[in-house]
Amino acid sequence: MATIIHSISGVLMILGLVAVGYALIKLRIFNDDDGRLSKFLSGFVTKIAIPAYLIVSIPQDFTPASLVALGPKLILPVGSMLVLFILSFVVARLIHVNPTHKGLFQSLLFNSNTVTVGLPVNMALFGKESLPYVLVYYMANTIVFWTLGVYMIESDTQTGKHFNLKKTLRGVFTPPMIALLVAVVLVIFQIKLPEFLVTDLTDLGNTNVPLSLIFIGFSIAKTQRADLIPDKENITLAIGRFVMAPTVMALMMMPFDLPKLLKAVFVIQSAMPTMTNAAVMARELNGDYKFASVSITQTTLMMLVVIPILMVLVS
Repeated sequence: MATIIHSISGVLMILGLVAVGYALIKLRIFNDDDGRLSKFLSGFVTKIAIPAYLIVSIPQDFTPASLVALGPKLILPVGSMLVLFILSFVVARLIHVNPTHKGLFQSLLFNSNTVTVGLPVNMALFGKESLPYVLVYYMANTIVFWTLGVYMIESDTQTGKHFNLKKTLRGVFTPPMIALLVAVVLVIFQIKLPEFLVTDLTDLGNTNVPLSLIFIGFSIAKTQRADLIPDKENITLAIGRFVMAPTVMALMMMPFDLPKLLKAVFVIQSAMPTMTNAAVMARELNGDYKFASVSITQTTLMMLVVIPILMVLVS
C-alpha cells in the first residue's frame, strides 16, 4: 500500500508541474509565441541543469566498484531496442508506412526520450535511488539512436546510407553524456570537487526536474488542434512506445534475478515518448520532421495517461 501511495504522489507531482507550465502559457503569464522561451528552457535543462546534476550526484552515490557493476546491465536495454528494431520492419510492412518516412517511423519506434522526459519522470516517481538505472538506460538509448536510429532516418533522404563518424560522435557526446563521463572520472579517481562548486552545481542540478516538466507543459499548451488527431501511423507508434517497448523490456528481464527498482525504471524508461532528437535529425537531413514532431507531441500527451497505468503494473 505504501508503494502505491508513493507512486500516486509521484504521478500527481508530475501532473502538477506539467499543469503549471500549461497554465503559464494558456493564461498568457508568459508569452512564447516565437518559441524562444521554450528553446531557452529546453536548452537550459539539457545543457546545464542535467549535466550539473549528474556531475554532483554520481560521485555522491557511486563507488568505483558499484560503477563497474552497472556495466553489464547495459545489455538489457540495448537488447530490448535491437528486438524493437527488428520488429519495426514487421510493423512498418504490416501497416504500409509511407515510404517517405519509413526509416524515421522505425527510429521513432525503437528509441525513447530518456533525458528531457525520462530522467525527471523517474526521479519524481522513484527518487534519487533510480539515478543509476536511469543512466544505464540513457547510455544505451543514446548509443542506439546515434547509430541505428540516425541510419534509419538517413535511409529516407537523399543523404544516402553512409556512416558519418563525426556526426555520430557529436550526437553521442551531448552535454549530459559528457557530464556523465566527467562524473565517472571523478568516481574512478576519487576526485573531490571544491565545496563552493558542489553547492553551485547542486543548486543548478535541482532545477532539472521541475523545469523539464514545466517545459512539457509549455509544449502541450502550444499544441495545435490538428496535431492532436492521430492517424494510423501515429496510433501504431503510440502502441509501439507504450505497449510493445515495455513488454519487450519486461520479457527480457524475466529470466534474471534483478532489483525491483531496476526493473521498474527500465520499464518506465522504455515507455517514454518518442525521441525529440529524431525530429531534429529529420530536419537536418531533409526528412519528414513534421511527422516526427507530431509523434513527439502526441506521445508526450499520452504519456500522462500511460504513466499511472505502468506504475500500478510495476508496483
